[in-house]
Amino acid sequence: MIKRNKVRIALFLLAGCITMNGQAEAINEDKINAIMQHFQVPGAAIGIVQNGQVIAAKGFGLKTLGKPDPIDADSIFKIASNTKAFTTAALAILVDEGKISWHGKVQRYLPDFKLYDPWVSRQFTLIDLLTHRSGLGLGAGDLMLWPEPSSFSRQEVMHNLRYLKPAGEFRADYAYDNLLYIVAGEIIPAVTGQSWEQFVEQRIMRPLGMNHCFAGQVSEAKQQDLATPHGMVNGKLQAIIRAIDYSKPSVSAPAGGIQCSLNDMLRWVTVQLAEGKIDAKQGLFSQAQHKMMWQPQTIMPLSASSKRRDNSHFSAYALGWRVNDMNGTLQVHHTGSLAGMYSFVSLFPELDLGFVVLTNQQSSAARSALMYSIMKPFLGDTQTDWMAEFSPKPSPQASQKTNTPPLESYPIANINQSENRDFLGAYVDPWLGRFVIATQADGSLLIHSQRVEKLIGSLYRLGHDSLLIRWHDRSLEADAIMHFTRNQKGEVSGMTMLPESSDIDFSYDFQDLNFTKIIESE
Repeated sequence: MIKRNKVRIALFLLAGCITMNGQAEAINEDKINAIMQHFQVPGAAIGIVQNGQVIAAKGFGLKTLGKPDPIDADSIFKIASNTKAFTTAALAILVDEGKISWHGKVQRYLPDFKLYDPWVSRQFTLIDLLTHRSGLGLGAGDLMLWPEPSSFSRQEVMHNLRYLKPAGEFRADYAYDNLLYIVAGEIIPAVTGQSWEQFVEQRIMRPLGMNHCFAGQVSEAKQQDLATPHGMVNGKLQAIIRAIDYSKPSVSAPAGGIQCSLNDMLRWVTVQLAEGKIDAKQGLFSQAQHKMMWQPQTIMPLSASSKRRDNSHFSAYALGWRVNDMNGTLQVHHTGSLAGMYSFVSLFPELDLGFVVLTNQQSSAARSALMYSIMKPFLGDTQTDWMAEFSPKPSPQASQKTNTPPLESYPIANINQSENRDFLGAYVDPWLGRFVIATQADGSLLIHSQRVEKLIGSLYRLGHDSLLIRWHDRSLEADAIMHFTRNQKGEVSGMTMLPESSDIDFSYDFQDLNFTKIIESE
C-alpha cells in the first residue's frame, strides 16, 4: 500500500469535511443534476477524498419532495449495507484486543447458533459469518427483516436460521445474505457486554468525530437533518413512510441500520484509505486487521457488464467489502439498498482515492450513474455517458412481461365463490410464523402476516389452488403467488409462495416459505 501523510489526515479529521472554493471542479454538477432529473432522484450527497483530503463534498436537491429543505453535506441518509463494513471493523477492534479470533467458531461465542446442518453449525467461523458462503440461498430469511417494521428480535432471527434449508455448498457457493451479519453483531454483546449500537458509536464513530452518524436512534438534535426516503409507487414518485418505532433497536441494524451524513462517511473513507490510522499516534484498528478485512475470501461471479464497463478480471467478497480490479486498479467497494435510500462507497487504495454517493431514492440505475460519473474521470474515462449507460434497456424478458394479462383480468377471490372457502384459515411457517387468510366486509379474501405488519394484501384467482397476493402497500413492489397443497381427503393442508416476477428484490424470499395449515380445535 502507498504510504500516506498521517498528519494531514489528523488535520482533516479536526477540520471536518467542509466544501471549499475550487472543489466544484471535481464534480460536474450539470451531469449530476441531469442524472437526478432523469431518474427522478429528489436528493443526493456526493463526496470525494484524495490523498487524505476532501476535494468535494456537496448536497444536491431536496431532503423531502415538495418541501424546501435542501440536501447538504450534513444531511443524514440510511446507508443500508454499507453498514456491514462497520460491523466487521468493530469485530476487527476486538480481534486486535485478543477478545475474539477471525477463525474462532461461532458456537464458542454464541452457543445457541445453529444452522440446518449440525456439522456446518459446528464448523462455522466468524469469517464464515461475513463472507456470504454459508450455503444459504440468496437473501434467505430476509422477510424477518423487511419490509420494516419487523417484530422479530435478533435472538429470534438467529434461532430461526436452523429452519432455513441450504441452497448451495458451504464455503463453495456465493449467495448474499443479511441474517449472518446480525449474528456477527451479536458477537459484540456476547464478549463485551455492550450492544452492537453502543460499541459502534463509542469505539468507531466518536473517535472519528462522526457526529452526524448513528448506529442506533438519531439524536433529537439531529432529527432535522434526516433525509426522507422516496420511491416510485404506481408510477409516481412518493415519499416512503414506515411506521417504525425508532426508540427500539432495529433488528437488522448490524446488516444495514446505520444512518450517516456525507461529511461523516468521508471521515470513514479517509481512515479506511489510511489503513485504520486516525493520526500518527492513534489507530482505529491495526494494519494487520485492515489487510484482513480487504482480503478476498469468496469468489463472486463476474458479469459481462463489469468486463465491458470496467475491464475487470476478478470479483470477490472480503469482510464487509467487495473487491475487484477496474482498468488495472484495485477497487474496494460496497453498495447499500433500503426502501427509499441507496448508497455507494468506492475506494481505490493504490490511488489514495475514495468516493461516496448517498441518495434518497431507491434507484440502482441512478446510484450507479452518479458514482460512475464522478469516479470514471479519475480513471481516465471522460467520454462515456453514464446516464445513458445505466438507463434501462428493452429486453426479451421485458417484451414477454408486457404479454402478461393485466391484474384486472384475474377475478378477486370472494367467499361467495365456494372454491375459495377451503383457503380460509391460519397457516404457519417455521421461521416467518403465522399468516391468516380471512374475509373482508365485502366478502373478498385478505391475507396478513402476524409478524410483519406490511405483509397484508388482497387475493386474486389465478387458477385451481393458485392465488395472487397484491400487497396493499404498493411501495413493496413484491407481489407473490400462492400455491396450495391438499391431503388425501382433498382438504387444503398447506401452501407455498413464489415471487410474482423475477424483477422482485431478492430479500422477498417467498420461495423459502413452506406453510402448514393449522387445524383449529373446536
